[in-house]
This record gives sequence, C-alpha cells and structure tokens, in this order.
Amino acid sequence: MNHKKKIYRVAEAARLAGVSASTLRLWEKVGLIVPDRSEKGHRRYDAYHVTRLKLVASLRKENTIAGIRKYLRKSPPEAGTPRDASDAIPEMKKRKQLEDENARLKRIVAEQTLELNMLREVHSPKRPRPARKREG
Repeated sequence: MNHKKKIYRVAEAARLAGVSASTLRLWEKVGLIVPDRSEKGHRRYDAYHVTRLKLVASLRKENTIAGIRKYLRKSPPEAGTPRDASDAIPEMKKRKQLEDENARLKRIVAEQTLELNMLREVHSPKRPRPARKREG
C-alpha cells in the first residue's frame, strides 16, 4: 500500500483553499504560508498547507495581513495539526477588543494627567514677584 501524501501545485492548493493563485503567492511573499519546494523550485503543498491556507482565508475575511501574521506567530500550530479558523477568529476578535480597550484607557489616562497638571498649576500657591524698583 502506498502511503505517499498528496501533493498539490499552486493552482490546486489555491482552488482547495478557495482563493486565487495570485493570492496564495502573495501570502507566501508576506510570510503567511511557506510551501515546500520541488527539486526544480516549484511550490508544493500538502494537506497541512491546504488546511493552513483555509485558516488564513477564513481569518482574512475579518483581519489584516499584519493581524493574521501576528496571530500565527503568537499561536503557532503544532506540526501536522493546523488550528481551526473557528477557534482563531473569536480569539483574534477578543485580542482586538482588548487592544482597543487598552488604547482607550491610555487616552483616558493621558487626558486625566493633562487635567491634573492644569489643576495643579491653577491651584498652586503663587510665588511673590520680586518688587520693582521705582525710578524717580
């Protein structure tokens, strides 16, 4: 029995993932997918790659390439077991919500700090000015 894994070319892998071949090449260029190469340098994709492509395609619907790259770096899949997009999307949404909330809180702190400094300036004891000499 032959246990050789199925290998796909660019067009086949793209079709299976539901994207164009040019999109697949772009994702490779930006580091979202790293296909194997044949001896002649042709891209080769196996089931792991196709599953990862499907994950990226699903994540791409609601995220930027930078966000997907960040997610994949923070949560790399174990060899041979690509993560499921249904798990990744809620996690990415939650991370985005937390990042947005963090930015909002930083703005509030900056505004409050400015207001506090203004109040300190207004209510600080006035230093007496040196008396002017009168000429005359």
